Formats: sequence, structure tokens, C-alpha cells
Amino acid sequence: MFATNSKSSYAHSAFGLKLATINLFNFIEPPGAFYEFSNIYSEDQWRQKRAWLNRYIGSYQPDIIAFQEVFSASALKALLEPLGYRFFSVVDEPEPLEDYIYKSPVVCLASRYPILSALPLQADPEVSQRMGIQQDFEYSRLPLFATLELPSLGQTDIYVVHLKSKRPIMEDTADEGESKKLAQSMQAEMTGSWASAIQRGSEACHLMNSIIERRSHTNNPAILMGDFNDDLRSEVLRAFHVSGLRSITDDMADMPLSHYQLHDSWDLYVKSTGETGLERPPTHYFHAKGSVLDYILLSSEFNSGDPASIAEVGDFHCEDTHLVNPKFDQDTYSSDHAIVSVTISLRQ
Repeated sequence: MFATNSKSSYAHSAFGLKLATINLFNFIEPPGAFYEFSNIYSEDQWRQKRAWLNRYIGSYQPDIIAFQEVFSASALKALLEPLGYRFFSVVDEPEPLEDYIYKSPVVCLASRYPILSALPLQADPEVSQRMGIQQDFEYSRLPLFATLELPSLGQTDIYVVHLKSKRPIMEDTADEGESKKLAQSMQAEMTGSWASAIQRGSEACHLMNSIIERRSHTNNPAILMGDFNDDLRSEVLRAFHVSGLRSITDDMADMPLSHYQLHDSWDLYVKSTGETGLERPPTHYFHAKGSVLDYILLSSEFNSGDPASIAEVGDFHCEDTHLVNPKFDQDTYSSDHAIVSVTISLRQ
């Protein structure tokens, strides 16, 4: 069975911290256009898109929200501030193509609690060299690294990411008007898909290197949220599977291996419920096939089975009504992703 989506089960609690990750799917204020001039929202379409986000926030009241696919960060900040999100961070800008047309949307972070610092997370050339890739490697979208002051938890590090999509990286080498042969098209898509996988996997490896480096110097709890564009269990995202490293032994450092692990909040939720047979709802559909692309990962402080645990995942919610049972007048300009949220409770 699926995890319940009932609102009563996920009501906001004064004793819990609620996290959410939302891919806003081309959030851009008119007259701005995403990718092409024809992609400009009308005033009514733009109103619908903002109203959809307002309804979600009004229903589920997350305390901290990670956003992806944002073109108009100032408009998002203005929408959220009256809703209680006094703290907002963005560390990058979309890239202009021409006039009002933009590409490369950015990630943002909104919080009801103080954001002490927020920085772009750059790729480390030395790490790239060790990985055997170009030293000038860059993220396809700059991750946001922030430290927040949270009740009971204290200073907590939060990472917001949008990893490279599975869309093939392709270069069209055919002359104008020349159609590619089948073999050429197959080769182009095959190599382009692998290039995307290399980019996405390299981003995951750089990201985990940064998180491990930070954890080696601090006892701050760590939270990673965003659109991973892949199954967390895939080999491409192997960098997140710290427990699978072969050469690690318990006597190598004063910190246990678990200090550096990140746990899928869904797994922690299932463990906390003690229920079996829960079926994880997809967060994205492609040709009617569902997959989980959006995740909230948590450090050992949130794992009730870890000696360092101070909190646990009490609730998990996947808001997917706009995908599986959409209402035309409300959901047409919502998102092509579900919203994932979890509620963190202090351990008794």
C-alpha cells in the first residue's frame, strides 16, 4: 500500500520540524520566458501557478523549503514572506539567452528560522582530478549550502541541489538541412545519455565530498534536499552510498562511519512506523511510468537506530494530487514533480 496522504496525519505540529523539497517547474514571472520566447505565462497562468504553491503551503505548513527550477527568485521571495518565511537565500542567477528569455534556473531556500550563512557549493579541482575528469568541471546547477539555527537542533547544515537531468547531452554536427542516419542518431543519443550520467554522478561525488569534509570539522546535523534526477539506489549516485565503501574500517578515525552517512528519509520513516508493505509513491511520471527523483537525506542525528540520534522522522508525505488526480482550473500550471515533505521530531 502507499503511504497515506491524509492531511490529518500530517498536520503541522509545534513539536516537529517540517522539511519540504519542491521542484517548481519553470517558475518565472512574466514577461520573462523560459528557454523560448513562446514560453511566457499569461497573467492568469502566472496567478494559477502561485495559487497552487500558496495552497500547498497553507495546507502543510513546512518550516524549511528547498526549491528547484526557479527563474524569478525575487518573485518567489515576495510570495513567501507574507506566509511567514522571513529568511530566504539564493546563490546563483539564471542565464539570459536574449531579451527576456532565460535558461539555467536556480535553487533557493526558504525558512521560518534564521539562515546564518548561505554559499554556492563549487566543485573542487583536486577532487575532479582524483575522479579522472577535467579539473575545470562545474555543476550543471550550483548547489546551495546553508547553515541554519534551528530549535533544539542548533546549527544545522542544509544542502539544496538539482542534479543533472537524464536528458542526453548532444551536439548536432549535421549540416543545415542534413538528416542524420539511424546509426548516427543512435550513437548520438547513447553517448549523450552517458555524458549526462557522468555529469550527474560526478556532481553527486563532488557533493558528498563536500558534505564529508564539512562533517569532519563540525558536529552540525546535515540535511540534503532536492531533485536528484535519478534513483538513489543507482550506480550513478553511488557516491551517496557511504556504507558500501570497501576499504573503510572502524579503527581509521575517532568518528564512526555512521557520522558520514546520509539516510533516505523514506527509509527512516518506514523504520519508525514498524509497518511492512508500505509502497513508496513516485515523485515524477514519464510516459505514465512513475519514478522517485526527489529526496530528503538526513545525517545520523535523525536515525533513531544510531547512538548519535537526537531526532527521528515521524511523518513522510508525498503531495502528488496535481499529478495523479489533477483539477484543470488549479493544477494546469503547477509542477511536473510531486512535493516531498517530512516531519522531524525530537526523540523522547
